[in-house]
Amino acid sequence: MLARRYTRHAMTDSFELRELVLGDVLARQAGRRGDKVFLTELATGRTWTYRQLDAWSDRVAQALRAAGAEKGMHVGVLMGNSAEHLALFFAIGKLGAVSVPVNTAARGDLLRYYFDHADARFVVADEDLAPRLAEVLPQLPLVQRVLVAGRHGEPAAPASLLALGAAAEDLSACIAAAPSGKPGTPVKCSDLLMLCFTSGTTGPSKASMLPHAAALTYGTSAAQAQGYRESDVFYVCLPLFHNNALLASMAAALVCGGSVVLSERFSVSRFLAEIRASGATITNFLGAMSEFLWSQPAGPDDRNHALRLVSMSPTPRHAAQFEERFGLRVMSNYGLSDFGTVTAFVPGSAPPAKLGSIGKARAVFELKVVDDDDFECPRGVVGELVIRAKEPWRAATGYYKMPEQTLAAHRNQWFHTGDRAYEDADGYFWFVDRKKDCIRRRGENISAFEVEQALLTHPQVANAAVFPVATPENDEEVGACIVLREGATVDEAGLVAHCAANMAYFMVPRYIQLLPELPTTVNQKVEKFKLKQALDADVSQAWDREQAGIKLQR
Repeated sequence: MLARRYTRHAMTDSFELRELVLGDVLARQAGRRGDKVFLTELATGRTWTYRQLDAWSDRVAQALRAAGAEKGMHVGVLMGNSAEHLALFFAIGKLGAVSVPVNTAARGDLLRYYFDHADARFVVADEDLAPRLAEVLPQLPLVQRVLVAGRHGEPAAPASLLALGAAAEDLSACIAAAPSGKPGTPVKCSDLLMLCFTSGTTGPSKASMLPHAAALTYGTSAAQAQGYRESDVFYVCLPLFHNNALLASMAAALVCGGSVVLSERFSVSRFLAEIRASGATITNFLGAMSEFLWSQPAGPDDRNHALRLVSMSPTPRHAAQFEERFGLRVMSNYGLSDFGTVTAFVPGSAPPAKLGSIGKARAVFELKVVDDDDFECPRGVVGELVIRAKEPWRAATGYYKMPEQTLAAHRNQWFHTGDRAYEDADGYFWFVDRKKDCIRRRGENISAFEVEQALLTHPQVANAAVFPVATPENDEEVGACIVLREGATVDEAGLVAHCAANMAYFMVPRYIQLLPELPTTVNQKVEKFKLKQALDADVSQAWDREQAGIKLQR
């Protein structure tokens, strides 16, 4: 099967702003396309039509209500990619509750912080992740109830429930006992649907507040800009706790009447086989995923698939060659969980020379580039990218319990991205770099501040600076320069072990350099750029976790 050529089409359905309520959109699609398969879970082969998913998520909502969840309650979600995760997301929305999905790699203090800061009173966790939750549950006094999801919808093992105490129940049993029928909770497009944790930059991770309309605008604006069709099949291998998978892919399929095939995770070796078997036509890449696929030996079956569109962020240097080799078109977008996805590079309607840009503003957003005083820069001049929505509720409304940070980010009625870009003479925007103190590794946004704080809890560490180290694959690794206390004997492997116990595996520094002191300004701020420049120039100066043969538990 050869890849289909990209042709511009309008999305099949359209939704008015006030209609962008998660449960209402699913119910409307179930009424129009009830027997069409919406979701296929690749790990099990299980499928759900629009009508079946609507009815199932109604029942999950009733189960949550019976367990004590209600409108406005914050529900923590610690789950991997599964049909149960998606059904839970719809159920939370139907109840008018607030979903708080967190990274499944989080553990220890980081996991506790997520649920504590979000004021989660209810948590749903996969059985294999329940032990991590059990470790921090005593430090989460607000959590009233925990539901445990067994693998592939099976009952959770009694031992998993016992470890979580009297507050824990088996999710499948709760669903089986729940009544059928709509929950009947009145929900508006302006009601809060999600708290999405961003990467902290100059402080702890922030919880971005997304109303129903903002979450679904990820899908409607993408479908409109990129011409998604009712016949499209979206292959989702990115984690559902990320907005890219949950909103830019799943919600896009929902609003255009398409279908979703859900993989548990990205695998280079399985990618093309799953694409072929599923008949997928659209997928999204983050970070170095395109580099990993490109680095595989070329073969005669590279074009043997139905994939027509791939979103790549960032757009690789070899994007044009990628298109030719795999017989598809590359699209790109710019967005951030603090606000939403606001641009689109549309293949087939843009000159080839613009491939690599982040495109133009989507229909419901405005963009411009400004200087440090918020005056607009001339075209071609690099400044900070600022954005805003043309209608209310189309974007995140701020940071939960962080009014000062919210006000600062929305200075002069524009959201300040902290990213530097420029607009060319034809109105295309080009990303340059980040002003923010964060690291992007393989699609994950990592807070340098949070890694530093974890390092500083080690009794032998006096100071730490964490920053990105560039890789040949156009990605970033976590680098750390550390000053030990006088007389300390800890080595780099010991520091890695400490980090692995207190943060997500992908946050653990790969490169560690022990220094007698860190360079600082006259105001005693660490000059990270000097440390970064030194390691970018010669990374062999640092100890390398991978060369040391240390493998991290996911």
